[in-house]
Amino acid sequence: MQDANLTVSSGECVVLHGHSGSGKSTLLRSLYANYLPDSGKIWIHHQNDWLELVQAEARQILAVRRHTIGWVSQFLRVILVSARWKW
Repeated sequence: MQDANLTVSSGECVVLHGHSGSGKSTLLRSLYANYLPDSGKIWIHHQNDWLELVQAEARQILAVRRHTIGWVSQFLRVILVSARWKW
């Protein structure tokens, strides 16, 4: 992926769609810090501050996942298993 920019406002719901192989999953996995870029930065507004995911510590990434970014998997089985967990 090259020259990607995405801005999502608080409370905004975004849907990514496109052809297979167009980079949708790569973008989402990058925002979730499963993939980190070879160059560039990923900035997330988290708890009234900006966090750069490439340089973030594991505990910071986990906090972002827990409180800032929502993810709905395309695979229903993941949702069903997760619903059984007691938070």
